Amino acid sequence: MQAQTSTPLAYTIYRLGLWYTLYRLLIITGLIIIFQLISEQLSADYNQPVLYFYTLVGYCGISLIQFLFFKFYPQHIDRQLILLFVIDVVALGLLTFSLGAPNLNISLLYVITVFSATILLRRKVSLVITLLAVISLIYQQFFSSFFDYNNLNTIGNSALLAFLFFVMYGIGQVAVKHFKILENISFRQSQALYQLQNINRYILEQIDDGYLVLDENYHVVLSNPAACTLLGIPPLFAHEQLPLAKTQPDLFELLRFAPLDDGEQFIFESQLSTYNVHIKVQRLIVPQQALILLRLQDVQQLNQQVQQLKLAALGQLSASIAHEIRNPLAAIVQANELYQGSEPEQQHLLQKMIGKQSQRINDIIEDTLRMARNDSTHPMLIELDNFLHHLISEDLADVQNKIHLDIAENITIYFDHKQLTQVLINLIRNALHHNDPTVNQIIVSVHAVRPYVFIDVIDFGNGVEKRDISQLFKPFFSTEIKGTGLGLYLSHSLCEANHAKLSYVEQEKGACFRIQCSTKDK
Repeated sequence: MQAQTSTPLAYTIYRLGLWYTLYRLLIITGLIIIFQLISEQLSADYNQPVLYFYTLVGYCGISLIQFLFFKFYPQHIDRQLILLFVIDVVALGLLTFSLGAPNLNISLLYVITVFSATILLRRKVSLVITLLAVISLIYQQFFSSFFDYNNLNTIGNSALLAFLFFVMYGIGQVAVKHFKILENISFRQSQALYQLQNINRYILEQIDDGYLVLDENYHVVLSNPAACTLLGIPPLFAHEQLPLAKTQPDLFELLRFAPLDDGEQFIFESQLSTYNVHIKVQRLIVPQQALILLRLQDVQQLNQQVQQLKLAALGQLSASIAHEIRNPLAAIVQANELYQGSEPEQQHLLQKMIGKQSQRINDIIEDTLRMARNDSTHPMLIELDNFLHHLISEDLADVQNKIHLDIAENITIYFDHKQLTQVLINLIRNALHHNDPTVNQIIVSVHAVRPYVFIDVIDFGNGVEKRDISQLFKPFFSTEIKGTGLGLYLSHSLCEANHAKLSYVEQEKGACFRIQCSTKDK
């Protein structure tokens, strides 16, 4: 089809026009059949039966030609529709004239013609068709009244019918207006959806990871080039929904006979592919459909990324260690240079400085080794009430009078015993160090909000500056000159190893470090 039907609105008008041409052809054929069957019984109802019959025959022939032309030569649709409705008005006018007065059936056909013209034609053109229908109906009644004065009583009916034409024209215009609004909304939404699909397709094509979406019958709903490459299958187009059993039978057998849970991961090797593929399964619930999303990654590439991350972390750690050790080393070198030729009292101070800086270097090395050892975690059931009382009385005996324990009930958690001890000692001594000197105690509070347990270590010092909060758990960050900056980082890492979370909670006064872990009933 040409430009006339290239837009959605033009194509819709073409389809409606085609249905209308078929409708009028069927109606006219039916009128001819009815006339042939009952013309003898109702001959008195026809003022001019010969004109009526030949009008129907001519109308039917022209309608057939227009239907065939409209269907097989869809060019200049607007002109074809205008000619079609002009012929309708002329033919219906002749039929009404041959009957001698407006007939109910012919009047309904008039109304349908006017309404259809309002829908299918432009506003001004449809108004002209409506006026032609009015003129055809009214003036042929005036013309017949010059020859038969008995037809004067039908003029009022014709005027009423003409008024109905204008009413139908108005209703049609309102319908067309709403139809165009809905058509524009639908068109804009379809355009937006099409653009979004193209954007999604472009993004998927640029991603190195493979994505494969399957339906309940294991048919490929969506794939990207990376997925096809990793699985060793031909590229699939957006409109293709091929069965996985045909494209990748190895993966199909694995998914079908060994159903995988949501979030499960596995390594897949196929005879069709040279890659070892790491696959993560995710179940997608969409309206009226359950889909399976497979995220595919090259195992070799993943290993390379892990090694790169390790090297980057090692480089960052090495740079941080070098930076931290450089300061005390510089102090030791300077003290050593000043030692020669200095007074005994000054030498004593310099020796003390050298020992202090040496101890600082040793602390940095010890914390780094403890962090690098990455000891395995052995979680066990811990009753916090007994654990905390034992920790305060034995491991923190020198400061136990400065710790207020607040625990309302005996709560149990799973945690590595040694690692929890290390974390809490670090947090408690850190809180005591930063506590307000005028306040005698810090608070260790334990409370449960199912399914979580919160262990809070609270002091009443100056708290942490807002600009420093984001840096708290990074290695070698410390607000104290004497600090190594590894204590909080190590505590944070130990909590993560036990599936817990260490975080800083802002207070109006002081600081609060919170350990969040899951409850475990006895």
